[in-house]
Amino acid sequence: WRPAELTAVLTAIERLGATLTPSPVALTSLAEQFGEDFSGWQKLAGDPGRAADRDRLDPWSRDRLDQLAELERTWPGYAAGDTLVHADIRADNVLLTRDGPVILDWPHACVGAAISDLVFLAPSVSMQGGPEPAELLTMTAAGRAADHDAVTATVCALAGFFIEHSLRPHPPGIPTVREFQAAQGVVARRWLATLL
Repeated sequence: WRPAELTAVLTAIERLGATLTPSPVALTSLAEQFGEDFSGWQKLAGDPGRAADRDRLDPWSRDRLDQLAELERTWPGYAAGDTLVHADIRADNVLLTRDGPVILDWPHACVGAAISDLVFLAPSVSMQGGPEPAELLTMTAAGRAADHDAVTATVCALAGFFIEHSLRPHPPGIPTVREFQAAQGVVARRWLATLL
């Protein structure tokens, strides 16, 4: 990430949040869209058949698994909102043009808290050489104003998603997705540790 390009993308995301509140279209809520996926810690903690996966967790996560599962249960309440969110902004979903960034690929669009797009973006930016997630949030007015508990619960759910998915077998035809999820999971887990 080049600083000027990252700033432009963050500005575009903030502009989208302002423009798309309230959502101009009726869509499913963020919690409904990702409720099953964002229960990774709960799946790891509660499924007796996942003992081998629990053993593969880093010591910090393994020692706090029940606490993380409990915190993860709270994220849907914090995800509520009336903003149309992309829910999957990453470098490969952004086109930089002379007129500014264009956010592409909206199959996960839903309605929720405006801060969600910034929180979801942050681990991938850090993983790809940008600032740490907490610093990224301070680069926007929305990030600076974000509720600590809301960010913490959302990051917990995001980290659980990446880490739990990274432990699954490779899906056919996508041999690098688990490494990609694991790398984002490391960043999200590190961020979660600082928030807790």
